[in-house]
Amino acid sequence: MGGFFDLETKTKRLAELDALTHDPTFWNDQNRAKEVSKETVDIRKAIGDHNLLKKELEDVKVHYELAKEADDALEQAAAQKAQTALEQKIKDWGVKLKLSGANDKNSAIMTIHAGAGGTEACDWADILLRMYKMWAAKKGLEFTITSSLPGEETGIKNASILIEGEFAYGFLKSETGVHRLVRISPFDSNKRRHTSFASCDVLPDIENDVDIVVAESDIVMDTFRAGGMAARTSTKSRPQCA
Repeated sequence: MGGFFDLETKTKRLAELDALTHDPTFWNDQNRAKEVSKETVDIRKAIGDHNLLKKELEDVKVHYELAKEADDALEQAAAQKAQTALEQKIKDWGVKLKLSGANDKNSAIMTIHAGAGGTEACDWADILLRMYKMWAAKKGLEFTITSSLPGEETGIKNASILIEGEFAYGFLKSETGVHRLVRISPFDSNKRRHTSFASCDVLPDIENDVDIVVAESDIVMDTFRAGGMAARTSTKSRPQCA
């Protein structure tokens, strides 16, 4: 695990962050304090995961050595099974460490749209929806369909989904784009080969609040009058994000 996780550097950085939190002026800048606190939690979790996996690795080694000394085939098989499961956990952990984008740790908002092709495309979009639902369940992520429009005969025309959990966006961001399916159509009585398309868009679920500031100089008041109608006032503005 040392190949992709520098424990010494992480530990040193954690000490630096802890020192910052003990500064009396630390909480004067709330945004900075929030960033430091988040980084501290992330590093502590990463170090904790590393230590836990290291302990599990030692346990598997001991298990296998004892089984080998006892010449117990059943225990050796059990140790091998535990090793395979641990290898997958280490692989998944390594992927998470590589997801270092600004929003990779966030939950994800996904939309699926059936492309041209009528029933075929709607069925393909529904297949994708079920596939992502099963994937989310396997990863321990919460999968909520916030809206959907069914197809005329089967499947869906479009759907919006909120996938909540750590690194949901990091795992799913590469799914953005057009997905193609080539198959013998179950809806074609002549059993012809059809190509179906469906598009996926994935956005991070941003939790940060955005303050909108409208300068007084950017507000324009226009008054319109018409016969028999009361005066109407409209406001035009060009808001700026703080």
